Amino acid sequence: MGDTDERLEVTLRLWGTGDAAALDAYIDHLESILPRHQGILERRAAEVPPGPARPDAVLVFSFPNGAAVDGFLRDPLRQDEEAEQLAERAVTRALITDARHHPAPDEEAAEVVEIRGPDDDGDP
Repeated sequence: MGDTDERLEVTLRLWGTGDAAALDAYIDHLESILPRHQGILERRAAEVPPGPARPDAVLVFSFPNGAAVDGFLRDPLRQDEEAEQLAERAVTRALITDARHHPAPDEEAAEVVEIRGPDDDGDP
């Protein structure tokens, strides 16, 4: 595959306020903005096992280039008053990581149902 087939992948980790409906609404809001920047929600963890410092949601977005990532991050619809109020109800902390290239997917991405860290011992 050539460079035109690669996309930048960005991971967003969200720690919620405990209001699951608000967190889902906030994620839906972010997802609704993605097409404006040629963004795709590649993966969303269906459930993150509880534990110290573990996020309540993990999302992986992809974009065609850095300008599209920047456009998404600076999009006025992410920062308008309604979005800010929704974020206050839904999220206590957000962390954006990565910005690496990956090949464009040939198939639909599978839903992630489990995330394990290096300190996990494999027990449920």
